Amino acid sequence: MSAYATDLKQLADRYGIKLLKEALPDGISGMIQKEQDDITIRYNSAEPHLRQRFTIAHELGHFLAGHIDENPVFRDSNQSYSQHNYDIKEVEANKIAAKLLMPEEKLKYLIYEKNITSISELAKRFDVSQLAMQYRLKNLGWIS
Repeated sequence: MSAYATDLKQLADRYGIKLLKEALPDGISGMIQKEQDDITIRYNSAEPHLRQRFTIAHELGHFLAGHIDENPVFRDSNQSYSQHNYDIKEVEANKIAAKLLMPEEKLKYLIYEKNITSISELAKRFDVSQLAMQYRLKNLGWIS
């Protein structure tokens, strides 16, 4: 793993969240579930590595936003990760996921100090898809 890629297992461990990679029904990328004091994120073993990373970060986003205090189970379909999703909780979880996976300060360092401006190279360094990197840079106002 690149030095810039967020260690999601370590992050989940910090919050006492279990990560389980398993076969989930078609169309379900991930879910977070709270049972008493145990919190578990399940993510789809059939999906590509980069999708799995975003799914885990998205589910962590639900946790960090306090969504599971209101609803102890969130099941996220593939549409939950779309930029066209207007469910406020899904949008919020996506924003948190982007911040976790592609922290602004690390991006600034690579772009402005190391002069790395290639979306594909930045995506590789953060272990995210090129599309996720493109959206992050747009949301930060650095590209149009």
